[in-house]
Amino acid sequence: MILRSAILEGDVEEADRAAFDASMEGEVLAEIATYPGIKGVTLRRTVVADEGAPPIYMQFDLQFEDLAAMEAALASPVRAAVRSRLAAAMKPFRGRVYHVVSQTRPAGADAAT
Repeated sequence: MILRSAILEGDVEEADRAAFDASMEGEVLAEIATYPGIKGVTLRRTVVADEGAPPIYMQFDLQFEDLAAMEAALASPVRAAVRSRLAAAMKPFRGRVYHVVSQTRPAGADAAT
């Protein structure tokens, strides 16, 4: 399984947080879930971090069967349309967004699979 994480490193002004968080938890999650080939999407919001850790506000984790499925989803017209609609929702966020792609394995999985 492939996990593509969109990491929001930064912050949102206190006055904008409730609306921003609601938008991310509602419409943004629903929009991302329409990507072709996506197996699931999860939103994680940082609650506590170690001293000195980067200020990660939240993270979206998108699950795909394999890299080919992820690449197809990222190249799709659906993603392009979603990205253009999400630009307005991201305006209160101050910081940077970057992506990390990982391969996941369940505990006890054979390394050859």
